[in-house]
Amino acid sequence: MSKRFSIRHIPALYFAFANCVGLVLAPLRGSRAVIELYGLPPSISSVPETWPVWQAGQGRTILLGLMMHYFYWRGQYAECDALLMGVAFLGINDFFVFFYQGEKLLWAWTRILFSVAFASAGYFGLTQGRGRAQKAKAP
Repeated sequence: MSKRFSIRHIPALYFAFANCVGLVLAPLRGSRAVIELYGLPPSISSVPETWPVWQAGQGRTILLGLMMHYFYWRGQYAECDALLMGVAFLGINDFFVFFYQGEKLLWAWTRILFSVAFASAGYFGLTQGRGRAQKAKAP
C-alpha cells in the first residue's frame, strides 16, 4: 500500500485514471463516444467498422492504466516513473494520429507537449521523490 499521498504523485495518478476512462465509458456510452472524447472527428467515430479496432487498441491502453494503479497502490513508485517515461512514445504516436486525422493545432500539439511533461516527470523520478531516485541510480 502506498505510504502517503504527495503532490508529486499527481502525474502518476492522472495517468492511471485517464488511461482507465475507456474501461468505464465504453460499456456505458459506446465506442463512438470514447473515440470522440479522444478527439477524433465524426468522420472516423461514426463508422462502425472503426469501433472494434479502437477497442483493441484501447484495451492495451487500459492495461497500462491498471498497471499504474497496481504499482502506485503498492508503493512501487520507481515502476510508476518507468511507466510515465513510456508516455513519450504514446504522445508521439498520438501526435501523428491527430496531425494526419484529427485537429492539427489543438489536439496534436497538446498531446506531444503534455506527453513530454509526463515523460520528464517519470525520467526525473518525480513519483518516487528525489532522494529515492538518487539511491536507485547509484551503483
